[in-house]
Amino acid sequence: MQCDNLFLSFSRVVILGLFVCLWSCEGDLFGSDSREIAHGYRLKRIGNPSQFALVAPYDTGGIIIDEIGWRKPFIIARAAGSQSWDRIDTDHAEHIRISESQRMSNPNYRSIPVENADMAWNHLKPHKRMW
Repeated sequence: MQCDNLFLSFSRVVILGLFVCLWSCEGDLFGSDSREIAHGYRLKRIGNPSQFALVAPYDTGGIIIDEIGWRKPFIIARAAGSQSWDRIDTDHAEHIRISESQRMSNPNYRSIPVENADMAWNHLKPHKRMW
């Protein structure tokens, strides 16, 4: 009987301790500041609520972007203040830079709808990737 009470008391202390540890963590355990596009590439809200970064798989930081668009297998994004675009082929983990004229002359890239990063954020689901 006393052994059962000791076990029950110990269990309560452990659960309370875990709860306190998780509650005090500064990190966002549920990823509400990051939403996956595809294959680990994520759009992440940073600092200012209207600023976003495109983050590669297994990275914690990325490029701050103004515009982004995607259509399987490509993600295209324009970094803040940049004239060029970052083009990512998610099927082959290939990242290159292209000019606006290259983007508009290639039918695969031209057909990708591009929007402001904050509008794109609203199209992403918190726990479901696009493909």
